[in-house]
Amino acid sequence: MVPMMLACIAAIVVLSLLALLLGGLSGLMTLFGLIFLAILGLYLIGRYGFTDNRRPDEIHFAKTADGQEIAVWRYRPRGAAAQKTPVVLQHGLGANQRDLDLEDKNSLALFLAREGYDCYLPALRGCGPSAYTRLGHPDRWNIVFDQFVDYDLPAVFAKIQELTGATQVHYIGHSMGGMIGYALAEGENAARLKSLTSIAGPCFFENMQHFKPLLRYRFLFKPFPVIYQKVFCYLLAPLVYFWPKVAGREMLNPDNVTGPTLALGSANVIDEMPKPLLLQFGQWVEDGDFGSHHQPSWESRLAEITTPIYCIAGSLDYFCPPPAIDRVVDRVGSARKRYHLFAKANGDTVDYGHGDLSIGNDAPRDIFPTILSWLKEND
Repeated sequence: MVPMMLACIAAIVVLSLLALLLGGLSGLMTLFGLIFLAILGLYLIGRYGFTDNRRPDEIHFAKTADGQEIAVWRYRPRGAAAQKTPVVLQHGLGANQRDLDLEDKNSLALFLAREGYDCYLPALRGCGPSAYTRLGHPDRWNIVFDQFVDYDLPAVFAKIQELTGATQVHYIGHSMGGMIGYALAEGENAARLKSLTSIAGPCFFENMQHFKPLLRYRFLFKPFPVIYQKVFCYLLAPLVYFWPKVAGREMLNPDNVTGPTLALGSANVIDEMPKPLLLQFGQWVEDGDFGSHHQPSWESRLAEITTPIYCIAGSLDYFCPPPAIDRVVDRVGSARKRYHLFAKANGDTVDYGHGDLSIGNDAPRDIFPTILSWLKEND
């Protein structure tokens, strides 16, 4: 992704110089006009051509203790015999509830619903439909990780209990969603978790030092309360539709995701990132510590986790390298724990990156059945 952006900037600079040399100021203005029209065209195609109207069976709103409304998508059990334990599927950083429910063919939520599970997909505060409940709120973008753990998920658990009577859930989290799972399993809501599945959820940041050079540019975010990345992703959608490799291997293995799926994900899954949350992640990378704002770090309390836990990693994951997951598995105190590194070398169809662990072409064949098996073992 970064090389592609640098190449675009370099191309614009070269074209600008050529236009200035060959056509003077008028040539330069013509070039900028064409570039503007091209950018506008890409945005309109991405915004209106690739956004869809996907709807779950039901949409509920959970009221948090600090007065926020958390939107929760629900898929009721399909044809198979209904399972008694509901499933919560939690999205990651910079995403929304579509993270694990992009389209029918690669929706983990629908896969489990067809196997009889009652599935719930929360949109954390500031994300997806939950963002609209904060319009006009003075602290609309004053969001940090601790709030997800202290307020959002407890409210979701209470709503599920209100709807079903269930006092426990199977919790599945992708990326930051897995991190939320660790924090929940260490705290007062641990009894709510019948099992925990972490899909590329980091807890140790020493293996992410390749992000450290980016931290020197944090000052660029200072004027903005939120990083408006959806605009960029609308621009990206038409490009990745035809050239999936434009997405870059930092985000996923582009060989494991089709262009149409990437375009759909770019336009529908990626969401805005509140500046305080992004800076909190930056601090974790800088300090190497997964710390809380008001209690001992979650990293230091992994041994307190007794919930059955299944950790998933991808061999080509740039955001959450396998060693980061290895250490989580070693440190957690759970008597029942399982680890799978999805890679060709381990008999899987492809080598997995970060995003394709949830939306990859082969995820329904390689990954989803292992999660289903884990849930059934712990029902």
